[in-house]
Amino acid sequence: MKPERLKELLTYDPLSGIVCSRKSNRRLIADYDGLVVIFDPIEKKSYKLKLDRIACTLAFGTPPSDNKRVLHKDLNVSDNSLKNLSVVSRSVFLAVKEAHKNLTQIIRLVQHPTDQFNYVVHWLDKGQERQKVVHDITEAKRLVLRLQLKYSKVLTRYCVFD
Repeated sequence: MKPERLKELLTYDPLSGIVCSRKSNRRLIADYDGLVVIFDPIEKKSYKLKLDRIACTLAFGTPPSDNKRVLHKDLNVSDNSLKNLSVVSRSVFLAVKEAHKNLTQIIRLVQHPTDQFNYVVHWLDKGQERQKVVHDITEAKRLVLRLQLKYSKVLTRYCVFD
């Protein structure tokens, strides 16, 4: 859908991040995947678009290109206010998502299943789960700390947490 036509059908409030239909003044609510359905009465066609891409298109006037992604700076995908949105490359977007996933759930230190004096460190690297067997608990904790620092640097470079 063209940005001009999108502006004719929808309104966007940059402070609250709410996108509404011009005709019915109803708020668009995204589904589980972040998608909304927009019906164009002139073309008699329905479009399924991501709500954050719609917000960017209405705010900046042009849609993000195919190799760009919309990043929510505070990682809250339901907040589409203008101060929370930024357009980044696909590789940066994937790095931020991987760093967030590592810090919240993936990086962990567990005892080796067969050897009680060894430890296993798990983390996600470029989409693949990695693990390393370490023979000393202090070395294992140091590795976990280094990984946490590495991924927290990625998050602080692109995200804002207040």
